[in-house]
Amino acid sequence: MIGHTGAPYNSFMRRRQFLLLSASFAASLPRGVAAVPDGMTAEFKVLEPSIRDSKQGWESLFNGKDISQWTALKDSNRAPKPFDWEVPRLVRLDPDDAKMLARKPFDPAGGAVPAFVNNRAGKSDNPVTKKNYADVELYLKSMVAQGSNSGICLMGLYEIQIYDSYGHTALKYGDNGGIYARAINNKRVEGEPPRVNASRPAGEWESFHIWFRAPRFKDGRKVENARFLRVDHNGKQIHGEYELTGSTRGASPWEEKPEAPLLLQGDHGPVAFRNVYLRDLRTTG
Repeated sequence: MIGHTGAPYNSFMRRRQFLLLSASFAASLPRGVAAVPDGMTAEFKVLEPSIRDSKQGWESLFNGKDISQWTALKDSNRAPKPFDWEVPRLVRLDPDDAKMLARKPFDPAGGAVPAFVNNRAGKSDNPVTKKNYADVELYLKSMVAQGSNSGICLMGLYEIQIYDSYGHTALKYGDNGGIYARAINNKRVEGEPPRVNASRPAGEWESFHIWFRAPRFKDGRKVENARFLRVDHNGKQIHGEYELTGSTRGASPWEEKPEAPLLLQGDHGPVAFRNVYLRDLRTTG
């Protein structure tokens, strides 16, 4: 198998990828399965039994009440932003302005599953997990307003783009689900558009399911690049194995290292998240 950089993968990596993908839940949803109300997307309904099984090792990164498992990035490369994420009862497109997200106050007896959402201007500081991670399987749901932009940054460095791309046909790395490009000498290089446009309209909940392998280091020197092993968007596979030669963030918060926090972008436009689950990457063989 040849990676996007042209480097051959050894037989162990080929066998490892095959077994990993074989063990994952089906990329395509069964015929007739439709999205269900209150943000319970069809693809989450498929995965939920695994998440609820304690033996499967999933860790919830959102308790439904606050974001105490996260902290502010406080990026020294950029102007300070408030860490003012809210946990409302409901999030939806603002009926008076589709470029904004409206929210209802959290009510424990309200029945709806809460989310966490950045400020109305979409300029809250980026949340990063208080824990560090390496090889992981990640699942989360996101919602954006019209024209809004966000991202899921594994280890704070390797970004899967979140963007309002519903209806786009000529897909680029900056579209929803794209692997964002690197910035080298003020130019964007590499990056990968999604294979298909699986985007839902702004204001609808979308899911991302990501299998990721961290870079490897020996004696303080990187000896193997990070990789996205697979990315599913709304139940459809949009990426296979992709080697990351370096950080895809223009201003990286830190250098590449063996372990680092998960980062979500909250300063590029209105965005909300819910159902954030992560576990150590499971492989066989």
